[in-house]
Amino acid sequence: MTKPLDDVSAMIRQARALGPEETLALRQAVWPDGKISAQEARILFDLNHASSASSAEWVDFFVEAITAYLVEQLEPRGYVSDENARWLMQRIDHDGHVETLAELELLVKVIERAENVPEDLKAYALTQIKYIVLTGSGPTRCNNLLKPGCIGTAEVGLLRRVLYAVAGHARAYISQIEAELLFEIKDATLDGDNAPEWQTLFVQALSLHLETDQRFRALHRDEAARLQAFMADTSTGIGRFFGRMAQSLGTSAEQSKAPEPRAEPAAETEPGLTERAHNWLQSMVDADGQLDPLERALLKALPID
Repeated sequence: MTKPLDDVSAMIRQARALGPEETLALRQAVWPDGKISAQEARILFDLNHASSASSAEWVDFFVEAITAYLVEQLEPRGYVSDENARWLMQRIDHDGHVETLAELELLVKVIERAENVPEDLKAYALTQIKYIVLTGSGPTRCNNLLKPGCIGTAEVGLLRRVLYAVAGHARAYISQIEAELLFEIKDATLDGDNAPEWQTLFVQALSLHLETDQRFRALHRDEAARLQAFMADTSTGIGRFFGRMAQSLGTSAEQSKAPEPRAEPAAETEPGLTERAHNWLQSMVDADGQLDPLERALLKALPID
């Protein structure tokens, strides 16, 4: 840690404020080499937690710096490991919940920026948003404008960003865990004064879940590390490379001669939905013994009669 950062940190801890001037001083102390160290990342979290007043400039800087540290610096770049995801959740989770807008925005931004993150991190982010909706308290509830059991425009926007954060260049998908969480939020907010965007998100996300092949998974961080290590290996001679390639092609050719098992078409009870998807949807709709307006809108949007 540099001496300037020591001085700035002491000043901020004493003032307990993170305004534009303090943020500029921190930016100059942390970014002179274009990188952020693990110690500097911990200090930024400590300052954010200790501050009693944070400016928009601070939120932008905090999110930018920690996201760059987790996603763009650590190898393989673009991926968040299980260990680093646990570190992030532990730094945020002081009492079981996200306390500041900067931490909530950071959580969402890391998921958006990374090529792939552990499912636990995404589930943690969605659970934090659900807690805000169900309790009516949290960093998005300015001046207590919304009561418990209501979902506002801010929460809908955060849910959309996390759910549709696409891993790499692959298509987006909604997992069953995420889909069930949306049903939980829907059930808890049926009588609430909700943002009109909520029904649209619910219908679109559930439709995507039901109509998408759930076998899809993004490239895992370990696989990405092996791929990057191979591409960066300049010690391997060109002959050995082509030898391995020929061997691989030969293996593929031998495998292609083997009789392939006959593919069985997925059973469908309705056009466009597999039997499994249909049964899952039926169980979710029947869970509370009633067909509510959002469920009606979902059924209307699906390719079923």
